[in-house]
Amino acid sequence: MGLNLTLDHINIRTANLDTMIGFYSRVMDLKPGPRPHFGGARGAWLYAEEKMAASLEAVKDAYRAAWVHFIEVGPTEPGHGNLQIEHFAFTATGMSEFLSRLNQNASPYELADMPDVGMVQVNFRDPDGNHIHVDFPLSEKPAS
Repeated sequence: MGLNLTLDHINIRTANLDTMIGFYSRVMDLKPGPRPHFGGARGAWLYAEEKMAASLEAVKDAYRAAWVHFIEVGPTEPGHGNLQIEHFAFTATGMSEFLSRLNQNASPYELADMPDVGMVQVNFRDPDGNHIHVDFPLSEKPAS
């Protein structure tokens, strides 16, 4: 018997907390919600709206996972080197609306067709330079 794993969240260290929250809210449609206090460190938890926890009690009692966690750090934090994420990915529907959001935010992107699995990736970077891709059904790809 193997493990039954699902992605719980991604934790991103950033020196640009407010910029990152704004970008992920506008482009990814993730909204800030309840977050425990971690010894006073500033940060944010972002949720998909339909999975938003109403309170920290809801996080604890009915476990409503936030998808993206941000921890604010200084421009360079000693002892951690240059930790980087190669990429993280989401699946979605509504590709034309998503591409419109990227265009409205002047965020360059590239499309990568994966016809063998019937998907198309939208590859882009957030304001800190993290690589993200969102996978859509190939049928949603706009005509060139």
